[in-house]
Amino acid sequence: MPRIIHPMLATLVDKPFDSQDWLYEVKWDGYRAITFLESGSVRLVSRNLNDMTAAYPELRAIADAVKARTAILDGEIVALDEQGRPSFSLMQQRTGVGEGGRRIRRTRDDIPVMYYVFDLLYLDGYNLMPAELEQRKELLASILAPGDLIRYSDHYIGNGKALFEAATERELEGIVAKRRRSPYVQKRSSDWLKIKIVKRQECVIGGYTDPRGSRENFGSVVLGLYDDQGRLIPVGQAGSGFTEESHAAMWKRLHALETKRSPFFGKVESTRRVHYLKPELVAEIRFTEWTHEGQSGGMKMRAPVFQGLRFDKKAKECKLERPANASATVKKAEARDAR
Repeated sequence: MPRIIHPMLATLVDKPFDSQDWLYEVKWDGYRAITFLESGSVRLVSRNLNDMTAAYPELRAIADAVKARTAILDGEIVALDEQGRPSFSLMQQRTGVGEGGRRIRRTRDDIPVMYYVFDLLYLDGYNLMPAELEQRKELLASILAPGDLIRYSDHYIGNGKALFEAATERELEGIVAKRRRSPYVQKRSSDWLKIKIVKRQECVIGGYTDPRGSRENFGSVVLGLYDDQGRLIPVGQAGSGFTEESHAAMWKRLHALETKRSPFFGKVESTRRVHYLKPELVAEIRFTEWTHEGQSGGMKMRAPVFQGLRFDKKAKECKLERPANASATVKKAEARDAR
């Protein structure tokens, strides 16, 4: 059985679409996790290959829900709110990050989590990654006994627009379209497409500004994304979204990473003094839209709100995702089957 799996990642497109060649799933708002099952033991690994098993001790019981001696599953660890919706905020309260952002620890055991599983990569000696997605999902459903800790991530064939509308009404993050005949590849692929309802972006924290008024420690975190040349470009500043507790915890992290040298390419536009940081922290940011603001005319996030830190993504992975044209991307992906 493979010991390391790099998760298959979806390409961002601009709008939902309908096609009988594709199946559609809810985009779960949590932490991606590859699960290795072997002789009753469970190992949970994040998308950047950090071991998460100790942070979710209750999920060791999911081995009892899978009819297999050895298996590798792909899914998302989520915390649900009172309406049954995935909540990234609750996940942040449940899971902490150790020093250096690499050690994952438990903070609040009173917030339950569950594992939504959507793919089966390996089963009892057989590598299933070359098989078609729909076949993998059928096999997954046949060996899974859903319960309070593990659920099968259901899908809908052909009706992407209807699922997108339903997800919008439920205030979910978005949906994922997957080509029914696609194999599993350990990289980003146009065989899996994501369509977002809520605009979110993982950003690098490269600095902070002085506080204003009665606020202590810092005012906003200065955010950046890497361009195609590997340069960190400033894209906005987030000062809202913090609680008193998370603001104090963030200050400790910021203070420990201070440096005199700016990590950004170009000047950071700010009305307050900017203090620079080593670009190691990754933040989940919610915003309303991309705009071209300031003297530079560069892309900036309008009304950015801090959602929490992410331990499952490396800073260098934080790049601006420009939505591809859905029609052109789908046509290109489907053309591969016609060859």
